[in-house]
Amino acid sequence: MPLQAALFEKITQTRYLSQDDYIAYRSIMRLFYLEYQKMNYQMDKETILQLLREDPVFAHYTMEQLIPDLNQLVEWKNLTPIQDPHKVYTVADFKNRQFQYMMSPVALEVERMTILLETLSARTAGLSSNAFRRIQAALHTAEHLDSLSLREINGWWQDLQDDFQRLRQNHQDYLREFYGPNAEKRMKSADFIAYKQQLIRYLEEFIQDLQNSVTQIGAQLERFSPEQVAQILDRVYQSELEIPRPQQEQDGSWQEELKLRDQGVWQSLQNWFVGKHSTARQVMEVTNEIIRRVVQNAALLVQMRNLGVSNKAELRHLMTLFSRCETLEDAHRLSALVFGAQQARHFSVNADRTTDRIDLSTYEEPPLEFALQPRTRTFKPRMDRTGFADKSREKAAQRAEILARERRLKEEVMRCIQDGTLDFEALDHPVSPEVRTVFLAWIALANLSPDRRGFTEYGQGFTLEHRPGRTCLLQCTDGVLSMPSCKLIFGEDHHA
Repeated sequence: MPLQAALFEKITQTRYLSQDDYIAYRSIMRLFYLEYQKMNYQMDKETILQLLREDPVFAHYTMEQLIPDLNQLVEWKNLTPIQDPHKVYTVADFKNRQFQYMMSPVALEVERMTILLETLSARTAGLSSNAFRRIQAALHTAEHLDSLSLREINGWWQDLQDDFQRLRQNHQDYLREFYGPNAEKRMKSADFIAYKQQLIRYLEEFIQDLQNSVTQIGAQLERFSPEQVAQILDRVYQSELEIPRPQQEQDGSWQEELKLRDQGVWQSLQNWFVGKHSTARQVMEVTNEIIRRVVQNAALLVQMRNLGVSNKAELRHLMTLFSRCETLEDAHRLSALVFGAQQARHFSVNADRTTDRIDLSTYEEPPLEFALQPRTRTFKPRMDRTGFADKSREKAAQRAEILARERRLKEEVMRCIQDGTLDFEALDHPVSPEVRTVFLAWIALANLSPDRRGFTEYGQGFTLEHRPGRTCLLQCTDGVLSMPSCKLIFGEDHHA
């Protein structure tokens, strides 16, 4: 289904909520909304300024500040200016365009939305079963729609949609509180114990009403044949066509959208109440899970409270028994009886024992040490912090070795240069791979230069000369390299 063209247009009426000077814009729009509730639909700028100055924040707000703010809200289509001819006394006053300002319909809905958002956290949803009763009554009325007028059918349909939407929204808002980020923290607080029993009773009563109502409403919906459903939706569609609509809402597909919307509402009713996998069954499962979590958390809280109960009398009696033990062996036996069995931890390590006797007591063997590490992913073994070792001697030896290797390479390269010329055809002895790499680097350097010139890493300048159409074989210790015949002529020295 293609997206509507309205989705690709900006809603400029919401821009005042996020501007840098949003305090003034929001205050003006809230003032218009409050006056709208009092049926004061139009106000001039003097009245607006007077009402704003009643707030201490705008005690020093001037007309010069108000006029640009009003003009900006008019540009964003939040306010609609209306020429006010009643207070015109001169031609100059008329030219100054004294306006009355009124909220636009879109701005009115935006401001209602902001008030809803401001009070959203303070709203408390409830699990009332009244919506079930009204839905049952509405479905019973659906069997006799032929006796109702189109206006009565439209009212019936709107009431059914409102009850269904309220039912879904209330149970979602209420049960969502038990799955929020702070739900576990609230359930584990000490005040939750007193609240637990009342909550469980409240949820259990809702489940009982839900079970009874789902069965009855599901049976009512299943009794409707496809022909009856089509007839009901057709009557609803006819009743909605009777409502006068603005011309801008009557685009090419508005009638088809009405039918699809009504069919979607009826299908949502079916999905919510009918079938083993209906939404109502899922709600019951979620509510039972919440009751289970509530009971479990309450039991844990009670257990944690009992851990702090003082056992002075028991501890005094145990200390008296220990003080009467005549030998250490008797104390060990008493300790094993009181603390040993239920709190014992056994570790098995791969270590050599001094003896293989099985009747030897643990106290008679030397202790074994075994390092335990936490079973957490973030654990890292402790690093031993030591100073830096002095490796100057190793570095000096390594430097001397590198310099000696470079010196031997230079001597081997220089032996290949005869009378200031390095002729690759005239080389009569194999060269090492290192020397070959140096020669090829010189040739590549000269080829990249426009004048075929370059400088070696030893500070010598050279010129590359090619012999067109000829090749030569460079004998190397690891093979033979076939390459174009050329020679390097060394001349002026260059030192970087």
